[in-house]
Amino acid sequence: MKLRNIICLMMIGGVMTGCGLLGPSYTKPNTQDPSAFPSRDSLAVTESANLPMMAWWKSFNDPQLNSLIESALKNNNNIQTAIGNVIAAEGSLRQVQFNWIPTASVSGAYNSQSFIGEGYSFSATPAYTLNIFQQIRAQEYAKANYEAMRAAKDAVRLSVISSTVTGYFTLLGQDYQLQLQKQLVDDLGGLLNFAKLQYKEGYISLYQVQSYEQQYDSAKAQLPIIENNIVASQNALRVLLNQNPGDIKRGLKFTELNSYGVIPANLPSQVLRNRPDVRQAEQQLIAANANIGVATAQFFPSISLTGTGGTAASALNGLFTAGSDYWVKSAALSMPILNFGIYGQIEQAKGQYYASYYSYLQTVRSAFASVDNDLSAHQQLTISLDTQKKLYDSSVLAYKLAEDSYKNGLYSKPTLLQNAVTMDQAALTVQQSKLQQLGTIVQLYQDLGGGYGYHNYESANKFGDGHDW
Repeated sequence: MKLRNIICLMMIGGVMTGCGLLGPSYTKPNTQDPSAFPSRDSLAVTESANLPMMAWWKSFNDPQLNSLIESALKNNNNIQTAIGNVIAAEGSLRQVQFNWIPTASVSGAYNSQSFIGEGYSFSATPAYTLNIFQQIRAQEYAKANYEAMRAAKDAVRLSVISSTVTGYFTLLGQDYQLQLQKQLVDDLGGLLNFAKLQYKEGYISLYQVQSYEQQYDSAKAQLPIIENNIVASQNALRVLLNQNPGDIKRGLKFTELNSYGVIPANLPSQVLRNRPDVRQAEQQLIAANANIGVATAQFFPSISLTGTGGTAASALNGLFTAGSDYWVKSAALSMPILNFGIYGQIEQAKGQYYASYYSYLQTVRSAFASVDNDLSAHQQLTISLDTQKKLYDSSVLAYKLAEDSYKNGLYSKPTLLQNAVTMDQAALTVQQSKLQQLGTIVQLYQDLGGGYGYHNYESANKFGDGHDW
């Protein structure tokens, strides 16, 4: 059948069903993005031109941290799973795209009972059935689903980066905490020993001795907890690296980590458009919109083209020689007239779009709120850290003065030890405060979508058994 006849059939079907049934075109929702975040961080100094590609963790100048990130991005199981989902979505997209190409089946036979002698026969039957309008929207749906899977993979990469940095900082902080806690236990132990001597001499009461003993036991009880936390932190990092339990190599000491000057500056709210979960939510909305068109396009006609062709030969060397040659070509147009179930499918698709629409709005609103919260948290916790450092510096000065007084015979040993305990406790407070401040940095970059594009490759590297992909 000639092409113009096929086009005429399609036009007749289109007129009968109405072209408006193709489904709605996608329109990006207006989220009224703020021009700036209300909680601006006055401590922000880092350039933020391309956040997705920014390897922000390198600002801490710790080669071991950089090595852990490289290893996690290459070997993490969740990332490889997400890559597999991308490959699957790409395969679905290719399947839809190939629907434009006709299919064909081939058959062959051998006949030894024919009155004309033995011979072979061969036939090929091409077939092509297509609803063009549905194909267009189905391709749009598959493309959006593919992009959503890519965004989901980037979200996993972002999470792995943040988890690795947080886990490493936590591990370094726990190492330092264990060191400080041991010093505190030693100093409280010294106080307890002097208290026992003073009790024997009748200078203090048993109640005071018990008070020192409680402080000592309480501090000592924290040691195995911290040691267990260190093991848990190491194993958590090893899982991120796709490794069995074991030790994690350290780089810088916790006190050597510079937690200042690593916050991005001049942040427009539009940077969140590149955040993986925002991208994923929008692609899901696009897919839901296209799905309405897929359902609606069932009202449109489907064009069917079929043909058969074959050859027969009396000998093997003439297997494909044209002993008999024929082609039958036909075109048919079919469309539903009474199928009310389609209306239900359309309503279902519209409901899914409705849910996706408000899910997208919620994702964007949450993104704005989380970044503003992070900016505020970083600034306020940095101020708190600076205050805690001043208190610690004061305790160090007080201890040095007490030490000089003790050497000159003006202070007793218990008084010196009490100043040491105060200094130890202040150091532990600073350690916790700094760890919290570092956490706000990591959280801010995660909520900004920073770094997920670093060394971002689409294909899987290896299977778990070591075979190449």
